[in-house]
Parts: sequence; C-alpha cells; structure tokens
Amino acid sequence: MGGFIGGLCALALIAVARPAAAHPHVFAEVSFGLQFADKGLEAIDVTWRFDEMYSQAMLPDYLKKGEKQLSAAGVQGLYNDVFRFLGDYRYYTDVTVGGNLMKKVNAGGFTARSERGALVFHFMIPLDQPVASGTVDLLGFDPDYFIEYTLAGAAKAHGKPFRHQCKTQRFQRETDITGPIGVAGLSCVIG
Repeated sequence: MGGFIGGLCALALIAVARPAAAHPHVFAEVSFGLQFADKGLEAIDVTWRFDEMYSQAMLPDYLKKGEKQLSAAGVQGLYNDVFRFLGDYRYYTDVTVGGNLMKKVNAGGFTARSERGALVFHFMIPLDQPVASGTVDLLGFDPDYFIEYTLAGAAKAHGKPFRHQCKTQRFQRETDITGPIGVAGLSCVIG
C-alpha cells in the first residue's frame, strides 16, 4: 500500500511541477505626447510611471537622505544605471509608421522624477522623418513580459497645431515566454 500511495504522491508532484507561467514583475503606466512642427509629427514624448513596489525599491538608491525629489545626480544615476541600456530594446516602445515598425529607436531628453512616491521616467523619440499624413501606432511593450505597460490615457499634442485623431486600440504582440498577448496602445491618424 505504501508503494501505491508513494507512487500517487510522485505522480501528483510531477503533475504540479510544470514551469510556472511568466508574469510581469514591474508595472508601469505609459502615456504618449505628439510633437508637431511645420512638416507634421516629428517626435513622440513618452512617460512611464512605475508601480509603488518598484518605485520604493529604486528611489532610495537615487534620492539623497531627506530629499523628496531627485537631484541632477540622482537623474544621472538612473540614466547611467538603467535607461542607457534600453536602446537595445527600442526603449520598450513600439512605434509603427504606416504599418512599418521602427527597428531602431533613438531616445533623448531623458528626465526622471519622484511624483507622489512613484518613479517617473520621461523621454522623447524622434521619428526618422516627419509624418504629415498616415497612421502612427504607439505602445509600451516588453517582449520578456517582465514589465507590463498599461496605457494611461489619450495622447497630448504639443507644438504646431496639426490635424490628427488618436484612438485606443488593442494590438497583438508575441512575448518571448508566454506567447501572444493583447496590449493597449494608441493608433493615431495624422493629416
């Protein structure tokens, strides 16, 4: 009888010992701004607002004792330790112009701040060329699904007034671990 129960226990252990499904460990709200100039859409402003746990883990390393806001040294530290390495991952930002995903994404103007206890990153992605008419899709996405980006709301337009309309859309993306997932982003018609 002991062999039978031992065998059942071993079978039960094998059945539950499947690889754990991947899930995000960091959550961030992403918002987008549209930078317009004379020739159309020229750049995308990106803001990430990280979740409370990640913020509480990161901020103490970059805030001086007693500070509530990041100093220039704290912002530079976050750039050096975190942000500058994200270029290989297109800054976890999918920008599609006319159906073509920007393969190489450059980012500039990095800033970081503490806002009501949350770590906030802000940066700008210039487009390869201005978009006077066409569709531009924007979403935050980590193919490793370590960070889950949720859309914070509508895009804000800056600069020259330019005709555009953005709507929230669900995009299918393939993760490296869990397979396909739906990701909320923005689809903007320019012109």
